[in-house]
Formats: sequence, structure tokens, C-alpha cells
Amino acid sequence: MDKTSFRKQQLKRLQDFAVTPDKAIEDKQLTQQLLALPVLKSASTIAVTKALPFEVDTAGLIADLWRLGKQVFLAKARPDRQLDFLAYGPQTKLTISKFGVPEVAGPAAINNDCELVIVPGLAFAAQGHARLGFGGGYYDRYLRQHPNLQTVSLANSAMWYDQPAWPVEATDQPVKTILTTAHE
Repeated sequence: MDKTSFRKQQLKRLQDFAVTPDKAIEDKQLTQQLLALPVLKSASTIAVTKALPFEVDTAGLIADLWRLGKQVFLAKARPDRQLDFLAYGPQTKLTISKFGVPEVAGPAAINNDCELVIVPGLAFAAQGHARLGFGGGYYDRYLRQHPNLQTVSLANSAMWYDQPAWPVEATDQPVKTILTTAHE
């Protein structure tokens, strides 16, 4: 199956899962797993996105990061198909991007070398730590330009595959750590 077809099928799967009680339970479990990671405990700067309803919820995670004294930076897509990570605090105003993702509204400090980057996606696979993104290549370009960053993705049971069920291309960048609630 080509990536476009698989993305459409996977998005439906995630939307169906999002209305079940299991999603909220798994989101909390994934947040707890992430908060327990040594790399998160030692990082002072963390890049993340504000999740869409069908993604693993990051609102509680972000609040926990602030509570722990971490500096949080939100992803913002640039017109040149690159990403910047802008400082995000409790009083920061947000706007909705053309992709429907909440982003920092005004000018803010940029940190594209955060100690930990939480990488979103539609699907993840154990084999090769493969990640299927949304199709724009923003994170793949960013990760290729910053190969030494610590990266973690959160994969609920609807996002998890043992092997990629989609074509993995040379431009696709793996994630270093994938936390999942799926039973392996």
C-alpha cells in the first residue's frame, strides 16, 4: 500500500480510537512513561507539538513539563517546509496553523537544538524505529539536519506496528526511542 492510501486508512483508525475510553487511559500511560525516562529528567529544553484530538494528548504532558521547571518549545512550520521550535509558556498566545495545529502566535525565542524532541506521527513500527508522519516531510528534514538530538515518540496501541505497513523511503528518519502501550 502506498503512503497516501495508508495515511488515509491510519487517520481513520486513529479517529475511531480517539473516541474510545482506552485512548485517554493510554495517553496517561504514555505521559507517565515519558516522564520516567532519564533523558527527559536530565533535559532542560524540550520540543513538542500541541496534539490534535486523534494524536496522543500532550496538554497534560506540557503542564507536567512546566511544573518540573522545563523550558518547552512548540513546533512551528515555516513556509520553506522547515520547522522552528518557539518558546512556549503558560501565558503564550497560540494560533491555529494551516494544518490545524496550535502554534505560538507571536514572536518568541527559537531553540532548534532542544535537548529532547518529542516527535509526532500517525504510525510507528518496532522494526527500524520507523515513523509515518503527516506527509509534509517537516520532521524528516529537521531530524536529518539535527542527527544528534535525542528523539522520543509516543505511540498508542492504534499507532503501533511490529513492522512498517507503509513504504519506508530513504528520506524517512527513524526516531531513537518509541514509547508504546501496545503489548509486544
